[in-house]
Amino acid sequence: MAALAHYDEIVRLVYRAAAGMETWVVALARIAAVFDAWVVHFHGADKRGGHMMFSYEAGPAPPEAGIDYIRRYHRVDPRADLVSQWPVGKWLACHEHFDEAYVASSPFYQEFLIPYGARFVFGAKVFEDEAAVVLFGHLGHLGKPPLDGQQRDAFARIGEHLGQAFSIHRHLGRIVDRDALGFALLDRLSQPVVLLNPDRVISFCSHAAAAILERGDIMYENHGHLVCRNPQSDLDLTVAMRELALVPANSNLTDASPVERRSIRLRPSRGTRVVAGTLLAMRPGEVMGACGNTPQALLTVFEPGAGKDLDPFVLSTTFDLTPAEARVAARLGSGLTLQAIAREGGISISTVRSQLKAIFDKTGTTRQADLVRLLVAANAL
Repeated sequence: MAALAHYDEIVRLVYRAAAGMETWVVALARIAAVFDAWVVHFHGADKRGGHMMFSYEAGPAPPEAGIDYIRRYHRVDPRADLVSQWPVGKWLACHEHFDEAYVASSPFYQEFLIPYGARFVFGAKVFEDEAAVVLFGHLGHLGKPPLDGQQRDAFARIGEHLGQAFSIHRHLGRIVDRDALGFALLDRLSQPVVLLNPDRVISFCSHAAAAILERGDIMYENHGHLVCRNPQSDLDLTVAMRELALVPANSNLTDASPVERRSIRLRPSRGTRVVAGTLLAMRPGEVMGACGNTPQALLTVFEPGAGKDLDPFVLSTTFDLTPAEARVAARLGSGLTLQAIAREGGISISTVRSQLKAIFDKTGTTRQADLVRLLVAANAL
């Protein structure tokens, strides 16, 4: 059997992924190829709120399917709902629980799974603790039969290793280089900042951000993971983290160019107040390892009324301004003239005008009045 012939290779890749020597997608892609899967998926969810924390997939399934599942269809997935109630290691073969009559009336099957070209699932909960649950599963191509008994046994054995590997990976994710230069610098920022690893484990939290987490109305820490209080904001955070592509999340996206920043709206569980958040990719090779040797996402939070002045760092991460441009923008927003900014900075007025032109280009504005309104509004969000 092909699966048994490649068993040792797959197990080696799984533990290399746990140690950060490979990505989860590399291991999953090998599993998908050996088991001829439409997709092999590996999802983690926060038990407290049921929110998706991370999602990795491999196989010929289109990337859009993974995004659709995260955004909407995980909420109506009857298979995940059933497995989540079972103990770790109890495996589900969907055709043994959901007959054709159910499938014909299920929005999950009729609107999502079958139109995308998939049908039978074999999956289980492979890890669970007080904070998180992790699911692993095989989805077969539409028109092909479910996995047979030998295939199920081999896949389940791999699932046991995957659960153990994730436990190791999670433990290692909490061990960070506390002496990294970037951490000391980040803690000096006036704006609250949090560093997240690709699985949304908090690697670093500034004192200002810790106060927000302790308050808990916008976001909180749950056994090391960052969780947004509002379910939609939490979902937006998961999607934004995926778009940063700190590590590949889908085997069909490995050649895609990752984005460097994403803005999200952080809503409280109640009320209409909105807090702005900006995610910035911190890839070790691009930031000289200042935040450690693993990829991180820097989440910067701005709360309305928390500060009097415009923060250059917030403006820089929001509009992709250089540090010099961000300082000019902040001073303009605070009411200074170009001449005053030049005197204050000890630079020529022509340099300030050149920087202003670059700010106009990056913000899509053409007049100082419009720019100031945009900067104030962005900072207030």
